[in-house]
Amino acid sequence: MSNLTAEKKILPDEEIVDLYWERNELAIEATDDKYQKYLYKIAYNILNDRLDCEECINDTYLGTWNTIPPARPNAFRNFLTRIMRNVSMERYRKKTAKKRIRSEMTVSLEELDDCVSFSAPSVEEEFAVREISKILSEYLRTLPTRQEFAFICRYYCADYVADIAKMLDVSPNTVYRDLATMREELKNRLKEAGYYHE
Repeated sequence: MSNLTAEKKILPDEEIVDLYWERNELAIEATDDKYQKYLYKIAYNILNDRLDCEECINDTYLGTWNTIPPARPNAFRNFLTRIMRNVSMERYRKKTAKKRIRSEMTVSLEELDDCVSFSAPSVEEEFAVREISKILSEYLRTLPTRQEFAFICRYYCADYVADIAKMLDVSPNTVYRDLATMREELKNRLKEAGYYHE
């Protein structure tokens, strides 16, 4: 008798990308089998709403389908993360334009508020935004792997501090302390470059 509860075979990323490239609709199923929980977590950290998360997952799969080809990502998980984050942030902006929603993204952005303003830039500010992005990228490259990972998890994926601590096998207090130190260091770099004013 066959085992009906046997798990589906999880395909390697390269094979999933090949399915997209061949325009085979099994690509979306294979993506869902492998990354649905991961993508849901990103969306939930930003939106804190189950239905919004499900819609964002569908939009992410559609965006992936529409992008591959011509794109052929080398790091498929990172590729999906970027699409999901963009889709979720767009929905977050639309929702917050109407009302304040409380999510882990709100909390993590409030933590960074003392360093960087998140209001939409004017045309005159676009150059400054690019320069600040450059400073941030350069700063992240100077960090030890653990701190860089924590910063990206917290401020890019809006992960909970407790989850970051578990992934790094350290205490939440260590993560809080590292994040506070990094925010202060980033603030000092922005001051030196003339992009932060008390």
